[in-house]
Amino acid sequence: MNSIIYPMKVHAVKLEYRRLLLDNMSHGYFKFFRGSKCVVITHDPDNDKLNTRHAGVYKISSRRGKKYSEAIISYQKIKSEYEELLNSWHSIYGIAPPRVRFPIKQFFDPHCMNNEFFNNQADCLGKYVPDNPTVSDHGTLKSKNEQFGADLLKLMDIPFKYETEVYLASIDDTINPDYLVNFYEIDRCAYLELLGMNDRVDYSIRTATKISGFSKDKYRPGREVIYVHVYDKNNFDEAYFVSQVLSAFNDMIPDDALIWHPEAKAV
Repeated sequence: MNSIIYPMKVHAVKLEYRRLLLDNMSHGYFKFFRGSKCVVITHDPDNDKLNTRHAGVYKISSRRGKKYSEAIISYQKIKSEYEELLNSWHSIYGIAPPRVRFPIKQFFDPHCMNNEFFNNQADCLGKYVPDNPTVSDHGTLKSKNEQFGADLLKLMDIPFKYETEVYLASIDDTINPDYLVNFYEIDRCAYLELLGMNDRVDYSIRTATKISGFSKDKYRPGREVIYVHVYDKNNFDEAYFVSQVLSAFNDMIPDDALIWHPEAKAV
């Protein structure tokens, strides 16, 4: 899988999130000026004297130039993401995208699984060591399927942490979910579990106990925990994995978060 088609609400949120970021970032570009590499600032939200007609030009070796260089690298990255999302939106829908009411009003969540929660979790806490671990760009994982899932999360621009830790009081057990995924644009995160090896009775029992524990401790499927069933360990279903993750993401965005007024158009 080389590209991702986002559901409409996810697409709109990702697009508007970046548009708002750009509004509050320094704008500019790099060029050579009088033999030195410089950064040109055409907009600075903290300095209204800088604009396209009166741009600031700073050598990147200078203290201010170094600071602006880092800001412009970030600006160009977000701008590129925004333009790609906008072009994709127009090619799919042919209408102006909506504005979005941020912050997204969320449903009741007894576990407070937001961006702060995600940032505070330690990862790689699982103690089980397989005979043949999978070494990947994401670190050492326990299986190829976990690598496939990690690759797809990266492709979807969904940050994740591998094998964080959660105590489930109802089964009196501390477990390490496969991933903790972060839907950062809407200030939400969720555990993501790959469920497979149904041919092994011991694994199936542990899986059923884990699911029961999540349920009794008020982790709802599609909200605080996302399940992806892997029925054939030799044929990882990429489309199914992506659909399960993005469907949960899409369902976390209330319909009324999108503003479809004709005058409210992202540009």
